Amino acid sequence: MTESIKAVTATIQLSDALPLDGYMMPDGEFRAGIVGTSVLLGYQRDWFLVLPSKAPNKLKALQEAGFRYDPQSVSIQRQGRGGATKAQTISLRELTTLIALESLQGNKRAIALQAAFTLEGLDSRFRDAFGVQQRTPSEKRRFFGLTYKKHSVSGKLRGFSPEMQATRAVLTAVNLS
Repeated sequence: MTESIKAVTATIQLSDALPLDGYMMPDGEFRAGIVGTSVLLGYQRDWFLVLPSKAPNKLKALQEAGFRYDPQSVSIQRQGRGGATKAQTISLRELTTLIALESLQGNKRAIALQAAFTLEGLDSRFRDAFGVQQRTPSEKRRFFGLTYKKHSVSGKLRGFSPEMQATRAVLTAVNLS
């Protein structure tokens, strides 16, 4: 990990019940907090931080599939008080890779997140193509939440089907970079 960089923070409300801590770097890059990412995927708050020491085989498997474990420390100015708070972050590309790999391993939350992000993205593209007004932020949160809920209840992956193995091979080859 390198020196801390000053960032702006915001809570990204994926749905009314799914917040994620977001950060904007000085160069405009968006990053996600690793504590929020851990919770979003159904793990303890410190899951990401303890991967190297408590789950080295899991980390190695993630890295072999294309995930880069390279959290970046950011410093956030405290509102109304002096001093700053520090947070560890990952890039949106790495967040996407982590969600995809967790899905392939059968993590129901990751499967539901993938489905919700995909449907939200497709819905937006179709709205653009047909000249339909985009959803408001509130409508997006509700739409995402309903999709997530539907897939988190029904989402199942048992083992790796040939299709899932092919998807994993593509993710590994492309490395989402």
